[in-house]
Amino acid sequence: MRNHTTTDDRADIRPSTHPGTHPSTHSDPGPLTGKVPRGSGRARPGPRLAVVASAGATALLLWLVAGPVLSINLDVLLTPGATTPVPVAAGSVIISSVAAGLLGWALLAGLERISRHGATIWRCLAGAVALLSLGGPLSLAQSGGGAVVLTLLHLVVGGILLIALPRAGTERAHRTSTSQAGVARAGAPT
Repeated sequence: MRNHTTTDDRADIRPSTHPGTHPSTHSDPGPLTGKVPRGSGRARPGPRLAVVASAGATALLLWLVAGPVLSINLDVLLTPGATTPVPVAAGSVIISSVAAGLLGWALLAGLERISRHGATIWRCLAGAVALLSLGGPLSLAQSGGGAVVLTLLHLVVGGILLIALPRAGTERAHRTSTSQAGVARAGAPT
């Protein structure tokens, strides 16, 4: 097994993705570095995935404290005309908060691709959806404490997503642009 890979060996393994360039000038740092090549157009999902996961985990923690620990009645009606209450389960909390986060992320990514103001547009839309979602717990909860807890769940998940999801993309872009600027400065003649 070899410990050293030359530029020519790398070119044999990963040919250039840019037409008209020689494989030996290929600037891809390689799959082991974890970096996305410049110009690939693909964003790394790490920071935004962490935001979605933290929204789900926070919702679950709040549900655990309110339901099993404090014994607050978290029963809801499935529809406004229903007569049989159904308990809000942990799975429902996790699935609904993660689904909201993933759908929000997809919309945000689409808006960022088509507009410079994608994050601002997304925050307005997501804020409106978060406010509309409050109608469910306020009208379908079977107890006052349940209405408060379920409203708080909606506000916490919505707040995490509204604040952190656009910032996660901005921080990634800022780190990328500053690291690329540092590379450019390091290669500049003195």
